[in-house]
Amino acid sequence: MSSTRRLSEILAVLFLFLVSVGAPICAQDSASAHRGRGRIVVLMVWDGLRPDFVTQRDTPNLFRLAREGVRFDKHHSIFPTLTMVNATALATGAPPGVNGLEGNNFYLPPSAETPKGQVVSAEGAKAILNLNGSSQFKGRLIGLDTIAQEVAREGGYVSVVGKQGPTAVFDNRVATLVDGKDIVGEAHKDYLFASEDLVAQSASQKITVPPDSKTTVADEQRDLYYARLVVEDALPAAKLAADAGRPALVVFWQHNPDLTQHVAGLGTLPAMEALSLCDNNLMSVRAAIEALGIADKTDLIIVSDHGFATIKFRIVLSEMLVAAGIKKSHDSTDVVVVPNGGADLVYLSPTEFATPESKQAVLQKIVNFAEAQEWCGPIFSRDPATAPDEPSRRGHRQRAPKPYLGWINGTFSQRVIGLYNAERSPDLVISFREEPDADNKNLTGPTNPAFLIGQIGQVSMPNKSAELLHPVKGLVYADTGTSQTFTTGMGMHGAAGEREIHNFCAATGPDFRRGFVDLNPTANIDVAPTITEILGTLPNIGPGGVAPAGRAMAEALIDGHRSAGGSHTQTMTADLMLPGVEAVTTLHVSWIGDEPYLDSSTVEHKPLGSSP
Repeated sequence: MSSTRRLSEILAVLFLFLVSVGAPICAQDSASAHRGRGRIVVLMVWDGLRPDFVTQRDTPNLFRLAREGVRFDKHHSIFPTLTMVNATALATGAPPGVNGLEGNNFYLPPSAETPKGQVVSAEGAKAILNLNGSSQFKGRLIGLDTIAQEVAREGGYVSVVGKQGPTAVFDNRVATLVDGKDIVGEAHKDYLFASEDLVAQSASQKITVPPDSKTTVADEQRDLYYARLVVEDALPAAKLAADAGRPALVVFWQHNPDLTQHVAGLGTLPAMEALSLCDNNLMSVRAAIEALGIADKTDLIIVSDHGFATIKFRIVLSEMLVAAGIKKSHDSTDVVVVPNGGADLVYLSPTEFATPESKQAVLQKIVNFAEAQEWCGPIFSRDPATAPDEPSRRGHRQRAPKPYLGWINGTFSQRVIGLYNAERSPDLVISFREEPDADNKNLTGPTNPAFLIGQIGQVSMPNKSAELLHPVKGLVYADTGTSQTFTTGMGMHGAAGEREIHNFCAATGPDFRRGFVDLNPTANIDVAPTITEILGTLPNIGPGGVAPAGRAMAEALIDGHRSAGGSHTQTMTADLMLPGVEAVTTLHVSWIGDEPYLDSSTVEHKPLGSSP
């Protein structure tokens, strides 16, 4: 049994004691008196937490918090449902098309800085900070400032600690600070940043992040250490700032349950112990808030970046395109496939495909090949600056009645869910297929078969997942490239399926309503505008007036509007005629005003002539 289990009873006693002697919950009529610059917001991220994993048995502290404050029952991850995509959405309040970060891994085409092009893995502080340095993006890797930079700009306190990669997005210019200003000249003086590959602080305390722990719970010791940093360093510093009338933001991003769910699989003992670890860390943070006497000025938001599913088959799309004669070779740059687990980003060489006609021809080949396969989900195509005239085709529905369709038959426009970025969007974003209602009882566990589909077709391989305790619904096909780390039975995310799109969010504190269930659609891009409203800071507008696209979740705030306005749902379909079959891809989308919330997607192959 993990050490986190053994701590549970001790921490529970400590928490109950502190609650009994700590500051009382602020009354509703006094909450607004504390609104503004003297507020503290703690944003705690449970990486990869599915909402159905929050139960009284497995996560009692989070279960209780969600019922004390606000539970957002229709919360959404941003597609692609990847950590770095959603970290940037949480940090900026903007979707990938606005903030510019479209994957955990992405491709930078040939340029003066990268003459041969470069596949970038963004899941590390050094990768983000190097890109954001003086030689490449010069502080503007992200299309607009983050909420952390927003608070720092106004003289507040900022602490960002936890998993490397997503933490670096929140404070992506921290390595450029000179004399209290960052590379773009904005103030940044009172701060703490700590991840595995970067530590920086304005104070003089010694911070030493422990090495990777070799326990069944992945990075257990690091998550415990980061929780201690929050309790012993970040929260006391935030209190000093708030007492002086300054805003304070503490971001705590845990590795778990994501890392353990990846390597062990959903419904396994290590995955359950990872939930317990996160829940005990939450208890420690809440106990510290009470002990410091800042409960009347501290709002605590718990959110996950994405959901999760079990790998059914591993796919190596790059190899399959080579075998199909669409891509020249594994290392060729005519067609660059960047694997991202449940989604792949596909880029065409601008020199080898210099005209819209040549691009359209090869992209249609890729789409036709992919959508004929059992593993393919919805595909989103980048609208070109100018598109060739499209002749009418049998079964091709013209775009005018369906403005959400992409310019490649069978695809959706990247614009429809906020993916399109004029400078950085890939030519295609291919989501792999999720089966939300099938479970992993014959997939997870070392004695079950594991399969890979690549250049030579389907092959078997060892299953590296842990023993299954109880079945969990939600299966997905996934591309992890040539890496042998992941197999059938392990956990994955990134696709446009229901189990990955729907993530967890809850909040409590003096600014949030109590015992309230928000049934409006909400999303990770709505978190930053909500924090901005609570702290009373100026919005994080970027160069050229680039602004967050999310909305403040005002209906969940005590002195906010009771209604978010009317919402409605929309079904979008894209049809593709293939030899002997019609591929019908469907998106289910909810709307509040002009903001779309992708709910789920389905794919169906119908024999030709079966549709009305």
